[in-house]
Amino acid sequence: MTEKRLISMLKAKEKKALDILIEKYSSYVYTIIRNIIGGVMPSQDIEEICADCFIKIWQISENLDEKQGLSPYIAACARNCARSRLRGLHDDYSTDELFEDIVSPQSLSDNFETAEQIKLVSQCLDGLSDNEKEIFVRFYYYGEKIKDICQKLQMSESACKTRLCRTREKLRKYLAERGYENEKK
Repeated sequence: MTEKRLISMLKAKEKKALDILIEKYSSYVYTIIRNIIGGVMPSQDIEEICADCFIKIWQISENLDEKQGLSPYIAACARNCARSRLRGLHDDYSTDELFEDIVSPQSLSDNFETAEQIKLVSQCLDGLSDNEKEIFVRFYYYGEKIKDICQKLQMSESACKTRLCRTREKLRKYLAERGYENEKK
């Protein structure tokens, strides 16, 4: 089944679509949440957060866009669910530095501008080298740690951090050229 068809089914609130979504994306969501939660919570709690994520996707399904695909929505929802749970554990927990330069599609249903920003981020990522893109996606979308990324890509931590920093700067510049300045300097 194609993503477009699945999104159409989700928008129509077909129960079968939720089953397909969970079957197809549960390991993806679990991995993202586990990478953010780390060793803080047991696997049962991670599974509960996964379930919460799928419920949230079901609740906003009428706002999904067939042109965008599901992965960005699912990844953002998984990250947000995991961070919310962590904030509940630790009031001083902050993820601002992790995702300060990237627009989160948390309130897509209320914010057309956010959808446009997501589209621009996606376009910018398409213009990156494979290595830059892989580092960026692993760090921001999958929540992998720099150390793990370096091991998988067989590179030094300093090289990985430098590429990630340069990629963020490219993205910041790309967004600024299109009228989306980051007020945080």
